[in-house]
Amino acid sequence: MRHLHKSLSVLFVGVLLLAGCAGAPETPSSAPRATPPPQPSRPQPAPAATQQPEPAVSEGMTVFEMQERLNELGYKLGTVDGVSGPKTIEALKKFQSDNKLPPTGSIDAETIRKLRSAK
Repeated sequence: MRHLHKSLSVLFVGVLLLAGCAGAPETPSSAPRATPPPQPSRPQPAPAATQQPEPAVSEGMTVFEMQERLNELGYKLGTVDGVSGPKTIEALKKFQSDNKLPPTGSIDAETIRKLRSAK
């Protein structure tokens, strides 16, 4: 009887463990882990910067700001709405052409610089 009681206890514990595992969600600890690369023992010098970013690029210019500026400079493009439509692109191309820039109709660092400094 004692042997049967012990066997039933072991069987009962086993069933409980299996039942608990069957409904449990998979945890990240059961997923294979990627090992991080080893850290250097001493700090490495930062690579030398070959070129500084353009200040105008880091500042950027929204389409809304560009439209306002083009209107102020006399390049009438219609409603200032922040949407770069055909009138905005044509006004920007005209501005670029008038300022000896490639008339791409796209805003770039040199165009931003010229828009901000134009009078």
